[in-house]
Amino acid sequence: MPDTDEKPDPSDQQYFEAQPTAESAPAQVRWKLPAGGVNLWTDRGVFSRSKVDRGTDLLARTMRLPASGEILDLGAGYGPLGLVAALRSPAAWVTLVELNERAAELARRNLELNHVTNAEVLVGDAPEVLGERTFDAVVTNPPFRVGKVAMMRLLADAIARLRPGGSLWLVAQTRQGAKTLARDLGAFLPQIETVEISGGYRVIRGSRES
Repeated sequence: MPDTDEKPDPSDQQYFEAQPTAESAPAQVRWKLPAGGVNLWTDRGVFSRSKVDRGTDLLARTMRLPASGEILDLGAGYGPLGLVAALRSPAAWVTLVELNERAAELARRNLELNHVTNAEVLVGDAPEVLGERTFDAVVTNPPFRVGKVAMMRLLADAIARLRPGGSLWLVAQTRQGAKTLARDLGAFLPQIETVEISGGYRVIRGSRES
């Protein structure tokens, strides 16, 4: 995920680790959405623990997902995007994948807290834990801090899993190279468009041909 807009907490720098060592201090945050607010469990050692970051919030408000089929939340963190996807598309099955074990457990708790039954959480490196599975849509706030090579590996794997007519939705900060990322994605998908620009972030949509 891109850098959060809140003041950094040293413990949050561990959110790319499978097992963060920061002492656990779980707490709930309230996230206001157009259709109503939700409560979310967060903790130290996970991304943007004090509130849902602006990029994730913008993507959640902008993304248009299929009403049914299968949706992937790549790098789910404590689950805000996957939660929204499951609530908006109750006939779809949503899979949240997260490397950070603490964040993944929080995502499970957040699905339960908000009475979501059409979703699951998988823990580990996405290309490994997903096997041969394919999806109708992928949503992600991609992990820029792991470096471009590692990030593009994850995105390329996710794109390869898109079914015909499927779409990739992601958010990136303009200052972190969102326009360059959109250009790079053009090597994998025939249709790339920037669908929203707000607060220094860009929501990018890529589509696979039907």
